[in-house]
Amino acid sequence: MNQMISIALVVALLPALLLSLWNLTLSYSDWAVLWLLVLAGMIFCGNWSIVIAHWRAKRGIVLRAESWLSRWFTGRVWAFLSSATLVLALTPALAWQALTMSTVEAILLLTLAFAAAWLFLSMRSFLAKHVIPPFDRILATGPSAWLLGLPFSVILFLITWYTTTVPAEMFSASFFEIIQSNFRQIPETRGWIAEILSVGYAVEAAKLWLIAQLSNYPLVTIFLNLDTALLGLLVARASVVIAHFVEAHYGGEVE
Repeated sequence: MNQMISIALVVALLPALLLSLWNLTLSYSDWAVLWLLVLAGMIFCGNWSIVIAHWRAKRGIVLRAESWLSRWFTGRVWAFLSSATLVLALTPALAWQALTMSTVEAILLLTLAFAAAWLFLSMRSFLAKHVIPPFDRILATGPSAWLLGLPFSVILFLITWYTTTVPAEMFSASFFEIIQSNFRQIPETRGWIAEILSVGYAVEAAKLWLIAQLSNYPLVTIFLNLDTALLGLLVARASVVIAHFVEAHYGGEVE
């Protein structure tokens, strides 16, 4: 139990530290992206090992060990695509949230990361007594992410819905005026990261402007806020794969 809590704390606090360092150093240098690369590497390696273990377990059931097909059906392509997709979806989203999220949202995401990691480790420990490896972690991965990702996504959506205020100028200014005004929020760095962030600030300004203009159509405004809910699911999945990474490389398997 103590080891589960320790690993879950690492899963919650280490990404939070990396994202804080990204936020603090961004104004000084584009090298701030190195903190994101460390986080991306943890997510990639954790997801890779889970996906490749799942593929090899299925291959061991279907193919004979001496079959020449085993050399071709390694699962590495699928593991790479799956891991790269998760990294490309999650790392920019977390990097953006680190710059813009409120204190309440940060605390909620930290709680989600800890809870998802702890649930994954608990389920894996229970399943290890009943199924052979690697099916213990395979069967624990999906449910532990979804069981916590869904309710936390709803909570994140509600917090965003009720706490986000649309500035008064959004109702009267033109679309291009809002885009230009939001560029002033970009951190004072002139490198390539600033160019990428300008796209994020433009999208955020466009979303708020559309919400203001379509305030009489609640279904449309709900749809425009679903990105926050999606973040909850992504963080839950990332927490599970990082928990697997930490457990496998540093903590040993939790009993």
